[in-house]
Amino acid sequence: SFQAAILPHLHNRAAMRVLSNIMIAASASLQLTYQRLLDEITALAKTNGDDVAIQLGWVSENETFSVASGRVVEGQTHRAATTDDTYLYGSGTKPVTAVAVMRLVDAGAVKLNDTLAEHVDPLLRRDNGTTMVGLFGSALAKATVGQVLRMAGGTPDFEDSGADPFDRQVFEHGDQEWPVYSFIRYAATQPPLCNPGQCTGYSSAAYELLGLVVAAHQPNLTTYTDLNLTAAALPDPARMPSLRFLGKQGPLAQALTIPGQAANPAWGSGVVVQDQTASILGWTCGNMVGRAQDVAQFFWDLLGPSDSRLVSEESLAFMRNYQPMTTGWGKLAHITYGAGLMINRAAFKLDNSTDWHYAYYEGHGGETYGFSSNQGFSSKAQAAFSVVTNTDNTTYAAVAACRMMVAFAETRGEQVDYGCGKVIIDNPLESLVV
Repeated sequence: SFQAAILPHLHNRAAMRVLSNIMIAASASLQLTYQRLLDEITALAKTNGDDVAIQLGWVSENETFSVASGRVVEGQTHRAATTDDTYLYGSGTKPVTAVAVMRLVDAGAVKLNDTLAEHVDPLLRRDNGTTMVGLFGSALAKATVGQVLRMAGGTPDFEDSGADPFDRQVFEHGDQEWPVYSFIRYAATQPPLCNPGQCTGYSSAAYELLGLVVAAHQPNLTTYTDLNLTAAALPDPARMPSLRFLGKQGPLAQALTIPGQAANPAWGSGVVVQDQTASILGWTCGNMVGRAQDVAQFFWDLLGPSDSRLVSEESLAFMRNYQPMTTGWGKLAHITYGAGLMINRAAFKLDNSTDWHYAYYEGHGGETYGFSSNQGFSSKAQAAFSVVTNTDNTTYAAVAACRMMVAFAETRGEQVDYGCGKVIIDNPLESLVV
């Protein structure tokens, strides 16, 4: 093998320079391969009548890069999408919310066995004249912080009504302000998923309540909209400078450089997502904005072998204690959830004839009005990534993430078939042969 041939000569400076050049070429080849991959995705989208932009960020021990493809359409004008464009991440916000809570746990300000009510009732009472008991009843008011983090608090959701009438109402009146309490109050009209600890079911409203936990422990916070979730979750925000949490109200265009395209008929297909207020995103369950590169960096620092660990090892172990969801659409989708993290599969099919390890990663998908994304950390690749598009048609981000891992397997000389097509790459060793 190549390694067997080269390792005995590593004491030779010339050999070391050759090996260094090979690694640089391999890195460049991966970046070029991913660029070609995104170009294929945007070309595929055009054949379907969709003019989308897409961005991919990648972080590993040896390489950090981002690539972009497609074009940004703004009225009658358009431009090429760039790696500096910012996108909405929807539920990709939840890991950041979870980290902010776990950092409070690490600091001793919150305990996982505390009831959520003891932390959020003061804000609920002050801002909305109610309490957890008043909203959800005495049973759900006993849910602990740890249970709510793990989607095991029984919290109903504002999206649990099949056709999502509340989501549609919010989007149709996107020029209005939608306080987080309007989402929580609507969720409270839905039946509980179960008593706390007796089931695991997906609830975005649970992560709005967790946002109130974070807000309750921020000094000099006069209103929940002043919460800077990114600063609360990240010890060094400069490592991910584009990440922002849209707590303040105002048009999305103030934070977005790229408009989204609503494709979900349940919300209103064909609507441009740009001038609506940031409040439509549901606060800490789904309103992070940023670049793919910085989201990948977040997951590298959280889950990878980074020197900038975001939480303690004990807290990280809690977040990674994955359990299958037992009720609601999360059960139907076979979601395995931890605390703000889930096990994801970057594959459309798996069988015994291919290595399935490349297909699985820890992270969190995101879908919101006009945007969708896939991001996390792959233990097989030892890399963190984010793929995000400016359409809530989730197909493009899913195909891109799948082809990304197929292409990475090819860089290791392996062929895998995950049902999303194949990307042929250049051989970095051959490129050095004169």
